[in-house]
Amino acid sequence: MIIHVKGDVIEVKGALVENHWIALRSAVGLLLGRHPSGVIIDGSGLTEINEAGAHTFIDAAAYIQAQHARAVVSGLPNDILNQIRQMPGARSQLPLAASVEEARASLAVGGAEEVPEAKRRPAILVPLLGDWQRAIEYAAHHADRKADIHLLYVMEIPRAMPLGVPLPEKEAEAIRILSEAESALNGTGITVRRMTTRARTGIEGAAKFAADTAPRLVVIAYRKDRIETDIVGQNVFSTLCDEPPGETAVFCVEPETRSCKDTILVPILGAWTRAAKFAECHALATRSEVHLLYVIQVSRMLSIETSLPDAERDAEQALAEADGILKRSGLIVRKHTIRARDVLEGTAKFATEQNPRLVVVAHLKEDVVKMGASYGIIEVLCHDAPCDIGIYCAVPD
Repeated sequence: MIIHVKGDVIEVKGALVENHWIALRSAVGLLLGRHPSGVIIDGSGLTEINEAGAHTFIDAAAYIQAQHARAVVSGLPNDILNQIRQMPGARSQLPLAASVEEARASLAVGGAEEVPEAKRRPAILVPLLGDWQRAIEYAAHHADRKADIHLLYVMEIPRAMPLGVPLPEKEAEAIRILSEAESALNGTGITVRRMTTRARTGIEGAAKFAADTAPRLVVIAYRKDRIETDIVGQNVFSTLCDEPPGETAVFCVEPETRSCKDTILVPILGAWTRAAKFAECHALATRSEVHLLYVIQVSRMLSIETSLPDAERDAEQALAEADGILKRSGLIVRKHTIRARDVLEGTAKFATEQNPRLVVVAHLKEDVVKMGASYGIIEVLCHDAPCDIGIYCAVPD
């Protein structure tokens, strides 16, 4: 077999009847140094192949993937391609392209943009899943020119195919959606970077990408009429709040534009001091008031108006502390205390009456993952309150 490096392609010619990975490795290392997104191996000059020879490609692909790059084998003659399709290991593991041009176009779509160390800033990652248009809106409130926004398109690859296989239609869709998402941030002054990754499911790909790149915050949004299918069905909280080291914000958004008051509601529950700071960004961006709500929970054994001095004192102290956190930013803050049999039910009823723009709640990540703190919010607030709900998974201080 003859190995020849030509530009961005490794050409292999002749009979491939032994595993020549060791001979190929130096050429692969050379090209990865020049083209870190991936390597194209052109097999159009092959005249013969067997199972041992096919392992040259399998070993090369495994090595290249371990370097966080992609390998694509292109241009195999039809008779050799038919042989490979009969080899179980090669058939399922080799990313194949019809031509060098197709392979090159596929590699051009993939990966994360390299950012020089001097230009790196905190990143907010927005996976283009669910209602990503609304996720971008909320992410922009947090970026405010102090962080870059990384837009991530996850190409979902069927399990029957190798992850690196060129898929021209999906790759064209990735480019189209990334361009549309980037244009939504035009004029904001925010630095936007476009990313792609490949995975079996969208949420798994987003979580792994976030775990590898460690953004400061992941922002994702789903329509309320898709909660059961998307948020619950894909285990969004247990996946996104567990694997990435940073923080995550999941928004349950109304499916249609609605009229609402310019207020953001922060109930005093969970990690409410973090919720207050999180809400501050949105309030400043939308020029909204922040309304703080303390729900005094009254046992069903007691009259709803029963005097509860300790709870009333706790309400006053917590509201005063939250008020102090927010007023440093010059925001208008209003405080409310109500009584209810259940804190979340009381919050949902109050939100229904007051019609805020957004309700923000926060929990520490360990509570979201271990205690399932998010599911009560989904079952009550996201279903019952007629407004957007932001659920913030915070990292402990």
